[in-house]
Amino acid sequence: MKKILLTAGALLAWTGCAVAGAGGQTVAIPVEDYKAILERLDTLQKRVDQMEKTESPSGKAATAAMPSKLAKDVETIFDTLDKVETKTLKDRINLGAELRTRVDSFKLKDDALTGGVGTVDHNDNYWTNRFRLNLDSEIRKNLLFTGRVTAYKNFANKGFEVTNDANQAHVPGDSGLKLDRAYVDWIPEGMPIPLALTFGRHPSSEGPPSELKENRLRQSTYPSLLFDGEADGVVATVGLERYLGWKNSGIRFAWGKGYQDSNNVVSYLDNGANPYDDINVYAMFFETEIPGVRDSLLVLSALGATDINGMGSGAGKIGDMALYGVHAQANNVVDSGFDIFLSTGLNKTDPNGNVFGPVGLLNDDGTTAHSGWSVYTGLRYNIPYKPWNNPKVGFEYNHGSEYWSSFTWGPSELYNKLATRGDAYDLYYIQPFNDNLFGRLGYTHINYDHGSRSQVFGEPGDSSAELDNVYFLLDCRF
Repeated sequence: MKKILLTAGALLAWTGCAVAGAGGQTVAIPVEDYKAILERLDTLQKRVDQMEKTESPSGKAATAAMPSKLAKDVETIFDTLDKVETKTLKDRINLGAELRTRVDSFKLKDDALTGGVGTVDHNDNYWTNRFRLNLDSEIRKNLLFTGRVTAYKNFANKGFEVTNDANQAHVPGDSGLKLDRAYVDWIPEGMPIPLALTFGRHPSSEGPPSELKENRLRQSTYPSLLFDGEADGVVATVGLERYLGWKNSGIRFAWGKGYQDSNNVVSYLDNGANPYDDINVYAMFFETEIPGVRDSLLVLSALGATDINGMGSGAGKIGDMALYGVHAQANNVVDSGFDIFLSTGLNKTDPNGNVFGPVGLLNDDGTTAHSGWSVYTGLRYNIPYKPWNNPKVGFEYNHGSEYWSSFTWGPSELYNKLATRGDAYDLYYIQPFNDNLFGRLGYTHINYDHGSRSQVFGEPGDSSAELDNVYFLLDCRF
């Protein structure tokens, strides 16, 4: 058996590759490493041949004494091979990790979902952990991979039951890993125009201006006021800088699925007996650096979702909805240390007359169309005090009208601040401890003037609910 293993190892060395796992994948190994492995395998093979030729009593005794040492040598040589494979993998894929521990103390009063006027729901000691594993690889010059998996849970319990595919990695659940994003950027060569294709699970959560509060670089293609969640689809980006002369300018055309019907028996065919239709999302984004404004961003957005489902017993599609937005942002304005942003959004429903239960698409009759709007603004000041590692303080405000609705299912907070139909105030302080660790202390107050927050079903109605939340988090990235 050992002779077979050694022969197989020699063959692998001769061919210049090694099998990594049962999937049949191969990884390249430097020639000098394989030469060393080949020499060691040849020495071991000669030992095996010598033992097989020995027949004297003393030879038998020697043979009996050899296997343990030989087994150790064989184990060593294959451990060496594993290390070479691991090193090659690390050379091709960059790995990073994040761990966030957060405690919230919140009080929600007069909320219809927790009992109505006169009720108070509170938790003074709400702890969560969030772990993320980040991966990226430059497969080749024009082919890039980026991925992220997340485990997000409450302390000591399973947390919420998550049924929405768009927020499974952004709402506390069990301790299992969820696919947050996994996509490939392909830049075809020889195209007449600058073109990139992105396919997979999009970078569609924590978009501008979330990076200010999250103390990091931009994380998403889409402004977070309109779209913040996990999405699968395809995006085509056309570079326009050479034509317009505006830095970092381009236009994106995106398509994805908000919901996909599947038959449990034949999963790749639509189920005719199921009243739900696929929800398709189409979007177009134009973005550029604002001419004459250094380190700035301007994004014009248009999105549409067709065949929104009632998702209830006997319910099918209840209508379509369109979203439009403008986002403007500038960092370190005129070297003042201030980062500022302004986002606006407009939504318009197109109900088709259907209802599920007693309600339709932002109506109770299935036919009435509504429009809503929202504004989201804020600033952050970078305090130039090196002994404290240049801390930051920020303030954000957003207001949503009675019929405001967007696709913000996956916020980083425990509450969906940007879906507020009313007013939200957010104050925070960021204290960096070193390049890998920072803390954030924050306070949020929300007045819910209208109910059914983040839902598109039924008339929102009036509300007197209020939320107060104080939190602190520690975030380590490496």
